[in-house]
Amino acid sequence: MLEALDLDPVQQQVYEALVDGAVTVNELRAAAGVSAARVRAALASLEKLNLVGRFSADGASRVDGAGNADGGGKGAERYLPVAPEIAFESLLLAREEEIHRTRRHIQHLAARFRAHTAGRDPLELVEIVTGRAAVIRQVDQLQRSARAEIRGIDRPPYANSDPDRLDPKTGMMPVQAQMMRRGISYRVIYDTEGLATFHRFDKDIGAAAELGEDARVMADTPTKMLIADDRIALIPLRAAPNELASSVVVHPSGLLEVLCEFFEVLWGRALPISEYLSGRRPGAPDGPSPQEAKLLALLTTGMTDQVMARQLGISYRTFQRRLHGLMERLGATTRFQLGVRAASLGWLPQTQSQPQTQTQTQTQTQEQTPAPAPDPARTAKNAPS
Repeated sequence: MLEALDLDPVQQQVYEALVDGAVTVNELRAAAGVSAARVRAALASLEKLNLVGRFSADGASRVDGAGNADGGGKGAERYLPVAPEIAFESLLLAREEEIHRTRRHIQHLAARFRAHTAGRDPLELVEIVTGRAAVIRQVDQLQRSARAEIRGIDRPPYANSDPDRLDPKTGMMPVQAQMMRRGISYRVIYDTEGLATFHRFDKDIGAAAELGEDARVMADTPTKMLIADDRIALIPLRAAPNELASSVVVHPSGLLEVLCEFFEVLWGRALPISEYLSGRRPGAPDGPSPQEAKLLALLTTGMTDQVMARQLGISYRTFQRRLHGLMERLGATTRFQLGVRAASLGWLPQTQSQPQTQTQTQTQTQEQTPAPAPDPARTAKNAPS
């Protein structure tokens, strides 16, 4: 765990043995399982890093004919570790400063890059990534490069579908969870095809909602897409039936601006679901229960009853029973009436004004008109039985 501070395995073993109570070279050699020479070399380097101090038990160190301190006996040198919270603080601060300097240099390089973008060959503004492994790496790199926001359109096929690419508990991509915990916001439009075949409301999408992902649902989205801030985007070049084989990386350009605006148009038309999945349901205190809120949100997506039951983790019969129970509670005899009455009570998710992107924040001076809210009665009516 200390490799990040440039300690090699032997140095780590020796320091941890000191923390556990070993004090002499002989004791350290036995605890670390390495030769006395390697122990002494490790101790010398740890002393230079101010991680270890040494003293003689009788006030005078014994040395052999070669000038080496005695490894045992009454006068053997003894070593004590500096308290970890003190010892490593200076190293951590130095490493953080190094990272800050590196980040500033990268920002300087990025500014130089942007300054010369206008004169670049148009072919350099896009980059073709071929092969599933390369696409996966690019997806991870794009997310890690974000400074404020990731926007995405999620639909099949999936490059990151292997079990070893997903968190075993939540089903999320680990990179997304890491970035969200660092404060990067995510806005994702999920295609209903992906919900029917790959994602689960009670697992990965629900876990993302708990971390703060703002998710919406739409049928028949035109393409997959991933955008980091307003700086870079990733879209498929062409997709095999069951595998994402190649993608296009789009750098700052008119094409990137179009993709960002295209996402916002779709975002305004998609149906929000996150607040229901995470338990943040609006409305009066006597509003829907968490189960009822999720059921209502699912009804607006247009998915079949069988798929909605699977998303809720219940059987088809249980789904029907809950649906009819909700209809009875609201005094509705049809799904159309259910949608109307749920909407009138504020129980259905509503779209909100589109958040400004970085480019819009810099250039826009007039207020934007909020995107129209979906007609929940119509969506509930059109939900398949």
